[in-house]
Amino acid sequence: MISTFVRIAATGLLALSLLVPQTSPAAVMTGTITGRVIDASTLQPLQDVNIYLGIPGAFVWAHSAADGSFTIDLTPIQYNPTTPWQVYFVKAGYVTTPTNKFTMTTSGYVFGSEPAIVPASFPLPREPAPPGPCAESTGLPALTETLYLPNITKNLGGPTGWYTPFIVQNTGTTSTTLEVSFYKFADGSCVARSLVSGLAPGTSYANDPRDTVKNPALPVEGQFAVVVKSFGSTVVGVVNEHQGTGSRAEALSYNGFTSGAITVYLPNITRRLFGLFVTPFIIQNLGTNVASVQSTFRTFDGTGSPVTILRAIEPGRSKPIDPNSDDALLGAPGLVDNKQYAVTVSSTQPVAVVVNTHADAATVANPVAYATDGVITGGATIYGPYGAKNAAGINRYSTIVVQNLGATAVTPTITFTPLANGTGTANTYTFATPIQPNSSKAFDPRFSFSTQGTTNTPCSTGGADCLADGEYSIKITGGTSLAAAVNVISDQSGATAMGYAATAAPATKYYLPNVTRTLGGANGWTTPIVVQSVTATGATVEWRRFADGALIATQILAIATGSALRIDPRTVSSLTNDTQYAVTVTGTGGTVTAVVTELNFEGGDGAMIYEGFPSP
Repeated sequence: MISTFVRIAATGLLALSLLVPQTSPAAVMTGTITGRVIDASTLQPLQDVNIYLGIPGAFVWAHSAADGSFTIDLTPIQYNPTTPWQVYFVKAGYVTTPTNKFTMTTSGYVFGSEPAIVPASFPLPREPAPPGPCAESTGLPALTETLYLPNITKNLGGPTGWYTPFIVQNTGTTSTTLEVSFYKFADGSCVARSLVSGLAPGTSYANDPRDTVKNPALPVEGQFAVVVKSFGSTVVGVVNEHQGTGSRAEALSYNGFTSGAITVYLPNITRRLFGLFVTPFIIQNLGTNVASVQSTFRTFDGTGSPVTILRAIEPGRSKPIDPNSDDALLGAPGLVDNKQYAVTVSSTQPVAVVVNTHADAATVANPVAYATDGVITGGATIYGPYGAKNAAGINRYSTIVVQNLGATAVTPTITFTPLANGTGTANTYTFATPIQPNSSKAFDPRFSFSTQGTTNTPCSTGGADCLADGEYSIKITGGTSLAAAVNVISDQSGATAMGYAATAAPATKYYLPNVTRTLGGANGWTTPIVVQSVTATGATVEWRRFADGALIATQILAIATGSALRIDPRTVSSLTNDTQYAVTVTGTGGTVTAVVTELNFEGGDGAMIYEGFPSP
């Protein structure tokens, strides 16, 4: 036993010698590192976790107590104050996980002193569930791209509950094979996997989770993170979310993700706003390791302290945060009713976020819902192809929520340009008070410019202090890095809502995976496109039929630079009713942006919108 002890001690000293930075002058640490470790799923303390300072070796620096707390004694080591450190946690049944790197002071380090770097209670994720009934695909060419869909459901909530058809478009020049995998929210297990072969360039593949031919093994009333791997070509994808029937039908749409970021911005998150609106959001891990994710909520009005919510998410999997819930595993304890929040999501792995906004409690006569993607990249100038005030004969209007992603306060300006062949008068609005870093402010076109955020006095005359009724394209400037959510709402009887995120990335070519003409009948889904010119003088629009990939129509259109043009599939003579198309839009001599407005006329909230995909 003595010789064994000597060997272990020698190994520990060797690990220590590797930890000591070979720089001078050096100082003796006399302080401690203190913290707490918890189960990432239950948020309960974890006892007897082996804790290492640096990469795990034979020398264990500390063990967690019954309440999850631990203390590392730093007296045996030397240090350089500029050296970054990490603490690793090891326990059977859990993923070995490090903290972010941090810098120690002369007295050591306290978990939670820098919550954006190391939380006070560090969440340790359990080892992923077994892979489930998903056989490994073999004999495929090299992987070209991976598409992530954070929130896919099958009759979630009952027979008329949420279901989410998704559409994947081939944006490359060669055919591709898709591998589609479904992972359960509940435990992360893979429950279904299928292959789709021969998807031709420019064409789209559609999958409704309720389709028992395409998804024979998918559980009913399930919620899933979906990963689509493409072998042969680049792809994009869009998800349509539906629930209810008749006057209580709801529809919303979001874009899938082929890349993520370690920081994602959500301009507009609410908790029971006006007693109605709530914005649950879903975070998917696009990385290769477990993601430790922190979501920080800051009120629009600057009151209260920021609220930080933690999640640990396995690769490819998703987890939700419901602002209305105080359940630590599901919700966001500490938020206040009737408040709006700007949220910053920070992660140790790239993530993607989709926000679903609902006003659909049983007491709401006309339920509505809409979705937006979290913003990965802001810009000094951002663009929105569509906004409205008292439009479409149903009082459709667009609130615009601008988030400041920069390091200093800014006062952005919104420029409104009437749609081509539409109504409205060009105008600009500059926020009256600055937007602080990581915070948001809202503009509501129903109110005069001078009373925004104060008395909110309605106006209808147009002019210098009032946006005239009409439909517009939007440009937002006035900061180093901005993001914006555009919420398009009708508050008349039979209310509708749809939303999208402004873009900082205009491009010469855009892909629109799902465009339809009277799909489902005369009152079924028709999806007008709105193309915004940034520097282009026009656009070429190509329509390819889902059924066989055939190029059915090509339009060459003129668009005034800075304006936007609506293209209704019902006005394109060579298209046919009850048909789906994959569409590409190419700018003439410059860049464009594009969105697709999806509308039906069968009652309820028959409106949703999604952003076009810039060419990869």
